[in-house]
Amino acid sequence: MATLSGLEVSAMRGPKPTHQIHLTAEAAERLRRLIRAHTTPQMLVVRAQIVVTAHDHPDWNNQQIAHALRTSDRMVRKWRQRWCETQSLADAPRSGAPRRFSP
Repeated sequence: MATLSGLEVSAMRGPKPTHQIHLTAEAAERLRRLIRAHTTPQMLVVRAQIVVTAHDHPDWNNQQIAHALRTSDRMVRKWRQRWCETQSLADAPRSGAPRRFSP
């Protein structure tokens, strides 16, 4: 069993994730600072926690990370994949025409 912030995470069955997270020391520290900052929006904190946890525990599957962070494995899968594709925690661009504001 592994622990994360006092929570015990037991080995869960399931496939190994297809998107491995590899961070440089600078990127990992930048994400950890983002997590600790009091002014960071909560949605970015959760996304950063997913990426950092996946980096710190490469042998964990998505269910284990989701259990440790108290989120869904679907969210973990989404943000692992998004990070591997874009190296960003930002939302994807919306489809359709941009909003128009009348003067």
